[in-house]
Amino acid sequence: MNVASPQAAECVRSYDGSSASTCQQTLEWSYDQAARVLRENIEQKGSLDRPGGPIYRYRKQNRCDNQGLCGASAFTCPRVNGQNGFRYIAVAYLETPNGLQLAGAASVCEYLGRTVPLADVEAAVHEAISKRIPTPTVTSAPPGKSLVNLFTIYSTTPAPEQAITFTTPVPGELRATPEYTWNFDDGRTGNGPGTPFTETHLPSRSPGYYLGTTYTTPGTKHVTLTVTWRVTFRLEGVTDIPLTPITMTATEDKQVATARAVLVN
Repeated sequence: MNVASPQAAECVRSYDGSSASTCQQTLEWSYDQAARVLRENIEQKGSLDRPGGPIYRYRKQNRCDNQGLCGASAFTCPRVNGQNGFRYIAVAYLETPNGLQLAGAASVCEYLGRTVPLADVEAAVHEAISKRIPTPTVTSAPPGKSLVNLFTIYSTTPAPEQAITFTTPVPGELRATPEYTWNFDDGRTGNGPGTPFTETHLPSRSPGYYLGTTYTTPGTKHVTLTVTWRVTFRLEGVTDIPLTPITMTATEDKQVATARAVLVN
């Protein structure tokens, strides 16, 4: 589908139930959110096109002809490669050496190619990113046992945002960003990767610097870190399609003891 706009700032990413762009470029794919499929746009013919004539770019408006006959009008296009086209009213722009110039309205026939289910794209994306994202681990301080009423520090190694370029099954770019949530047990929670303990920043002198909790009861505390990767597939650099997140976990059983008072002479 050839889509264009006289000004790139007027780009539109969705219209009439499907996602595309009116930027000055040719989009070979669009995303049908209702059907959850990606459609290949193999051809588009407009009523202003003439063999050997000037080149027009179209921005579709609706699936109707000039009389507003939605339905039967969808099959008034000539058959191409054995398939029917779908007719739209579109804004036409004439392509000139000085850029695009508004040429008025036109009737456009669009012919769709193959479709790729979003589930296939999601499976390919998840397989690729799962090979690159690190397995999370839990680090705590003090190491080993902690004490009641002592601030216990938790952290993990933060993972960088992932970006992978795809050519199959459809062209686009994957971006995945991690989010960190903690369950420290005893109803205590936290967010973020945390910061490992260093002697230059004592918890008592740097409140809020570390991520963790202060337990008030002894026992074994089952600590769980959940890393949720928010995954977005950007189709042809234009259309953002959110995919199912990838979730990974790490755990630690932290022993918390009661400090004993010692009488010193």
